[in-house]
Amino acid sequence: MGYARFIAGKTASYVLALLAAVSLLYVGIYPTLQKVIQASAVEAASEFQRNLARGHPGLSLAQMASEVATYKAAYLGAFGFDQPFPVKFALQMANLFEFHLGSSFFIQAPDGSKQVSAIVAAYLPNTILLFTTGTLLVVAVGGVIGLLAARSAGGKLDRVVPVVAIVHSSVPSWWIGFIFIAYFAYSLNVLPSGGISSVPPPAGTLPAFADFLRHLTLPLFSFFIVNFGGFAYVTRSLAVSTMGEDFVTTARARGMTEGRVLFKHVLRTASPSIVTQSILAVAGSLGGAIVTEVVFRWPGLGFLTFEAIIQNDLPVIIGSTFILTIILFMGLYIGELVYGVLDPRIKTGDL
Repeated sequence: MGYARFIAGKTASYVLALLAAVSLLYVGIYPTLQKVIQASAVEAASEFQRNLARGHPGLSLAQMASEVATYKAAYLGAFGFDQPFPVKFALQMANLFEFHLGSSFFIQAPDGSKQVSAIVAAYLPNTILLFTTGTLLVVAVGGVIGLLAARSAGGKLDRVVPVVAIVHSSVPSWWIGFIFIAYFAYSLNVLPSGGISSVPPPAGTLPAFADFLRHLTLPLFSFFIVNFGGFAYVTRSLAVSTMGEDFVTTARARGMTEGRVLFKHVLRTASPSIVTQSILAVAGSLGGAIVTEVVFRWPGLGFLTFEAIIQNDLPVIIGSTFILTIILFMGLYIGELVYGVLDPRIKTGDL
């Protein structure tokens, strides 16, 4: 029952927090959002008119104008344009959460669609692939280095990790990206400078996959270099604080090896915080993808947002911001649930 109550409480709090965050976003962009909806209504009405002309060539101009006007009014009515503000707010929020994000001004999805939801859906998987893979690599390598540093507290590795963390956190990711491009792409000419595939892409599944991995290498390791030192330091700090607990001293007094103490007792106790930090790193990396994706021309959500800003494509900017807000809250929520699974005090209702 302890974990069930924990889930119920966290679910309620995160739903309320998400609603509050999206409401603040809505209030902040309210005038712009109304213009975007009206522009989307015009675009949708034009598309409706084209389809109507193709499907019913016998309609007169007056009949067609009437049908188009009715369709446009219904489109705006679905967003509450003819309703008082509280109703309009509820309807427009409902459309946002149903991912009815309207039509873009300029940008198109690879299939030619101008629906913002389709555009975001086409770019988001590339961001998830790059930054989830990068974060898993950071967590695996940084976690092991942090644990080994904690095991030899005061030793050479333990003294090196904080220095590496400070240096890595001070180095801009774009600078590392440019260095990698200059050296590996232009000097050695062994890796592509950007993009997700060659133009034209190689024929065959295996050559295409190998080509994709070549394009993934530079942005992936650029992200890794900048972030793994900080995660190693966080893991090291959590492990060191746990190693001062009485149960660790008792395990050592029983003759247990340092490796077993570290990986069986210390890691198990520190794992809730480490896993939570890992999930937060994934969620946070998705929101901070613009610089890396622009430098390497990686066609993800960060690159899409940059292009939308350059072209002043307001619907795409609003849609990507809303999606990133959802992803951030989902990451935080999943982190809380995993923490509850790993922390035995929550299962027994002691916390």
